[in-house]
Amino acid sequence: MNRTHDFHRLTDSLMQFSSLGIRPGLERTSRLLSLLGSPQKRFRAIHVLGTNGKGSTAATLEAILKRAGVRTALYTSPHLVSLQERLRIDGRPLPIESWNAAFDAMRSAVEHDEVLGSSKPTFFENLTAMAFSMITDENVGIAVIEAGMGGRYDATSTCDPIATVITPIGMDHMEYLGSTIEAIASEKFAAVRGGVPAFYAADDATLTDQFLATCDRVGAQPFLLDRIALPRDVRCDLDGTSFSLSNISNFHTPLIGVHQAENAAHAVVVLQTLLSKKILPPGCSIDEKILRDGLRDTNWPGRFERFRCDDGLPDIVVDGAHNAHGMRALVETLSAIEGEGKGSAASTVGAVVFAVMKDKDIAPVLEQLKTLRRPLYCTEPPNPRAMPHAELAEIALSLGVDVAGSWEDPFDALHAARMASNPSGFVLCCGSLFLAGHIRARYAE
Repeated sequence: MNRTHDFHRLTDSLMQFSSLGIRPGLERTSRLLSLLGSPQKRFRAIHVLGTNGKGSTAATLEAILKRAGVRTALYTSPHLVSLQERLRIDGRPLPIESWNAAFDAMRSAVEHDEVLGSSKPTFFENLTAMAFSMITDENVGIAVIEAGMGGRYDATSTCDPIATVITPIGMDHMEYLGSTIEAIASEKFAAVRGGVPAFYAADDATLTDQFLATCDRVGAQPFLLDRIALPRDVRCDLDGTSFSLSNISNFHTPLIGVHQAENAAHAVVVLQTLLSKKILPPGCSIDEKILRDGLRDTNWPGRFERFRCDDGLPDIVVDGAHNAHGMRALVETLSAIEGEGKGSAASTVGAVVFAVMKDKDIAPVLEQLKTLRRPLYCTEPPNPRAMPHAELAEIALSLGVDVAGSWEDPFDALHAARMASNPSGFVLCCGSLFLAGHIRARYAE
């Protein structure tokens, strides 16, 4: 039975009960978790942080661990269509009854506490406490926990990790994390814990010394993934990404993109390292077959996800790229698929349907999209944070982007883009996870 409506109702209740906005600090989350019996101390976690790629990396870690016989949890954010997506146990979502029970327990704890009753936790803080409680109830062996937007004050940083994994860091959420890449990295690196292995993608050499200094200060063993997890022979097509790693060739992940080869390689090496250090549960074995099967099992919707259509119009690809780093990876993926070389336009893309949140640094994103030399169909998903479609079109025009027009309704923009494109190609929808989720809700099975 489709319980999406029940989850929408739960989401509304959670939003109405929670404090508005983002409020830095872990005091509220820590107090709430204590009132709930400290569930975060009753499961082992791999904490995944970063700006881009953390969701894909987390999903890959979970898929391999599940193949290795570990009972897993995967907690991620945001969701694309339903709140239910944010927590999977052994690869499966939990029923609404589990979520309602967790919500009732959380609400009771807050309402009966004088401190939290007068200063309620935020939506994400309450949600994280609920998720940690459900993970504990499900007797999970390892939970893979994706941070929200931060590190130091992210609600997920209350977990008790066996490893910290930090994916590429870029300029995003600057109003909360800082206006420089070094400041943002400082917030992410602050989640590193003493005595716990810390892995960093190290894609930005200017941040490597900062990471190493943090590990030295807190007493964490550092691992630089750009030196020990180097994918080779990367090949992308619309069915996924293949690569080789160390002495193993032809790994395959259904996730599409050169960056997805890197994310997958990072996940593999993290788990191999934890296994060698006897940090994973006793009896856990990760051999080549488990790695291959786990990579092939990886499921991470809304990231270069293709929907095939039988209406005589182009197929649809949705991608959640919403900052300059993510958009650059998307453009490179399109070029890799076409084999035209880095930075060139992919001829299979007929048009781009684009939306963005108004708090984003839009110019660098549009500069990346401009290299595709495809018409932009500007729109806005139904979200109060969305930039108005007409304003978005005006900014794009000022930057020299080929703008086909603007539409308030994303499906009107998508229809216009498909009508104007070659049926043998596809129309790309990107710029916001909210747009990806809105489109996906109609086309996903």
